[in-house]
Amino acid sequence: MMKVLLIQPSQFRDNGRLDKRKRRWLLGMTMPYVAALAPRDIKVEIKDDLLEDITFREECDLVALSFMSHQAPRAYQLAAGFRQRHIPVVMGGFHATLAPDECQEHADALVMGEAEESWPRLLRDFQAGRLQPRYQAKELSDLKNLPVPRYDLLNLKRYKLLNIPSQTTRGCPYNCSYCEVTQVYGGKFRHRPVDEVINEIKEIRRITQSDFIYFVDDNFVANRHHALKIMERLIPLKLIYGCLATTNVGDDPEVLDLMAKSGCLHVNIGMESISPESLKAISKKQNKVKDYERQFKALRDRGIGYSVNVMFGLDGDTPEIFESTVDFLIKAKVPVSFMFILAPRPGTKVRDQLLAEGRVFDHDWTNYCGFKV
Repeated sequence: MMKVLLIQPSQFRDNGRLDKRKRRWLLGMTMPYVAALAPRDIKVEIKDDLLEDITFREECDLVALSFMSHQAPRAYQLAAGFRQRHIPVVMGGFHATLAPDECQEHADALVMGEAEESWPRLLRDFQAGRLQPRYQAKELSDLKNLPVPRYDLLNLKRYKLLNIPSQTTRGCPYNCSYCEVTQVYGGKFRHRPVDEVINEIKEIRRITQSDFIYFVDDNFVANRHHALKIMERLIPLKLIYGCLATTNVGDDPEVLDLMAKSGCLHVNIGMESISPESLKAISKKQNKVKDYERQFKALRDRGIGYSVNVMFGLDGDTPEIFESTVDFLIKAKVPVSFMFILAPRPGTKVRDQLLAEGRVFDHDWTNYCGFKV
């Protein structure tokens, strides 16, 4: 039986050493989902480079890597190790999709964009001895009849929070200049059939024995009608869940009431900045700074926990932005904030802008992690 090894690359630290840990906080969906897309006559194994040692002696016929830009140097190193053993390597994910010419130098084949149609086709081509350099679906997936991610292939004891990922929508109509989502998933929302989402959640619960679901949609409530249907169906399941949303979720009392009733424990919100000039610089038009406190209070009033993402280094930021941001977060009683530095990754409009202006001086992808200038 043909065997495919899926590897989630780690990243290099400042000292050049590979980042290794005993446990992860969060469980990712990509590799279990890619595993589920493989035809059933193909054996699949998943290895997490952060948690496990890659020996290059693993028994497999094909290696597949999926990674973000800051993981690219390690992905290239892994690819070289397996290719030296004459094991073909496939690359996919955001970086392979948005920097294909670079990735092609390190891989035998690329899966660009969504994998529902192209990944199974690649595997069949490989079995038939006709592997092509690039695979990309002619159109975006309709999100129907998607397989349940293969969480049974993971050691779930290695994760500190057993919130299991699921997805109800893809795509985004917003056009924020720092984000790759529109480039990869398209500029409008697509949604999965409600029955299929609920059946997947029941199956995930059976496989993992976890009552905590994490919806990885870029904006869980963006398709309001669809989100309301999902939440109504979640009520009898008595689950808890987390999700992502934009600040304006706080403007919709009906949605918030149903979130609380259906078990929403936590919402991660892309606040990004308290500076209107900075928000304008990254085309984050949906955020209105004057509304933040009221929007956040609406979540608190219903007992829904939340965190915000904050980004520094935007055009419009002044040296005072750090202290004023912290003062605002305290005043607004924000329970948790995740702070990042703008990383102009490939495929983003902000990268094109900064390159055109001669302002990008560092081309080491290791530094594009959100914690370095």
